[in-house]
Amino acid sequence: MENNYQLSRIHNYVSGLMSREEMHILEREALDDPFLQDAIDGYSLQHGVDAKSLSLLQQRLERRVAEHARQKSTHFYSWQRLAIGLAAGVLFIAVCMLLLIRHLPNRNSSNITEVELMDDALTKIQIESLGSADARPVGGWDAFSAYLESKYSGRNTDRQVDVHFRISQSGIPVDVRIVGSDAEQIEPEILRLFQQGPKWNGQVGNVRITFPE
Repeated sequence: MENNYQLSRIHNYVSGLMSREEMHILEREALDDPFLQDAIDGYSLQHGVDAKSLSLLQQRLERRVAEHARQKSTHFYSWQRLAIGLAAGVLFIAVCMLLLIRHLPNRNSSNITEVELMDDALTKIQIESLGSADARPVGGWDAFSAYLESKYSGRNTDRQVDVHFRISQSGIPVDVRIVGSDAEQIEPEILRLFQQGPKWNGQVGNVRITFPE
């Protein structure tokens, strides 16, 4: 019905049966619709159009309108599939980035912790109790190690020395003896550090001090 109406409008336009306003409306439509313009041009080239010619023109117009609609539908679904594919690709990339962001900081943090532990092992003074000695520094071994690090001069050439001592009733190390190749030189400092440092619990002390390289 719509095509018949269009053909009637084309016929009236070509035959000059339209008002000026109706002609302007049809001309504006033809500017936006190349198929309508082709129909107008084809109709104008025919002289004395009969019913058979009008029917053929109608069929041609219907076929072109149907083809135009099919092409629009094809383009629409092609773009729709492309848009869906692009959206899926962007979503996949976003998920991958989120997974990387979640795992990389933990890995970096673990690496930093390992480096810090290695640095501590290399720079801290290590202290361990030997044999059956029962002496323990008040505050713990870590506190005593920190005390030595803050007070020790570093003049000793031995990386490792053993210190034997007894604990007085007031908790101060006495009879301090040093075992090491550089014991004679370092003994006064070790004696001072043990006697002026934290007090001890127990009776006999036998500790090994490992200095950082």
